[in-house]
Amino acid sequence: MPSLSKSQAIVLHLTRHGDSGAVVDVIDSALGRQGLFVRGFGKGRGVSSSAFHSLAVLDVVTYSTSKSSLLYLREYSPSFPLDSIRSDMGKSTMALFMGEVLYRTLKRDDGDPELFRWLVESIAQFEAAQGSVANFHLWWLVGYCVKCGFRPRDNWSEATPCFDMVSAQFLPSDALQQRISLEEGNLFSPDESLLLHRLLNSTADEALAIPLSATRRRAFAEKMINYLSVHFGVTIEIKSLDVLHAVFE
Repeated sequence: MPSLSKSQAIVLHLTRHGDSGAVVDVIDSALGRQGLFVRGFGKGRGVSSSAFHSLAVLDVVTYSTSKSSLLYLREYSPSFPLDSIRSDMGKSTMALFMGEVLYRTLKRDDGDPELFRWLVESIAQFEAAQGSVANFHLWWLVGYCVKCGFRPRDNWSEATPCFDMVSAQFLPSDALQQRISLEEGNLFSPDESLLLHRLLNSTADEALAIPLSATRRRAFAEKMINYLSVHFGVTIEIKSLDVLHAVFE
């Protein structure tokens, strides 16, 4: 009989498999990025897909077999309720975006307990946030870069007004004129650079209070995704960004 393991898991993506099965991509607290095979989906079968929404945090019991690289889900229950993320269209759309960023960037590995703890804490903060959450994903993207080891050097000043993705630091004005024609795509604008500096030094609540237009939020999110692409070494395309932009426009 296979041995059982208890852990927590953050849901990223669900793909139906056959009439009553599904593969759920998760970040497991012990094993990192994993695929869970879940049986029992469908009317009268006992498993509801609503329990596996984006960013759901679950207490799970799993087991593995020699025949598959997937883990098999035996038991699950919510670690804590995420009622507003499930019911609020803005929050659920943003959760879809955040889950897709994780799905596109994290590969299977042995796990990162510090990153997992931060993700659970940020999800709990997101659930508890009141009022407009339109800026939350921007604060979250900056924090995610930091936790992945891509912390920008926070040397912003009026003399170093533009952030360079490759060197991960703010450049002095005289260097900008020499580099902008060759590396324009790797530079944040002065407004985007100042926003990055502010978010690096903001709590979630402080970030939510920053006045931003939908256009500025969209541009900054795109730059942060490009920054992740540069440092993960892959081109990252986030399809849900268009939907998120439409909801918060």
